[in-house]
Amino acid sequence: MLLRIKVKMGNKPIEEKDGYLIVYTSEPREGNRANIDLIKQLSRYYNKNFRDVRIIRGEKSRNKTIEIL
Repeated sequence: MLLRIKVKMGNKPIEEKDGYLIVYTSEPREGNRANIDLIKQLSRYYNKNFRDVRIIRGEKSRNKTIEIL
């Protein structure tokens, strides 16, 4: 399954808007911590293993394409 994600700063639950999932993170971008937090949140949200969620496109962007196996 492919998902289009928008990442925003904050501490709110995941929401769906205009065909995107909006995921809020309070982790900094340095050291890839925001991406790791994003993957953790999505794996909990979809009840999947952490390793089954990966970033396909947009690793350094706020708009990402995520694949969930």
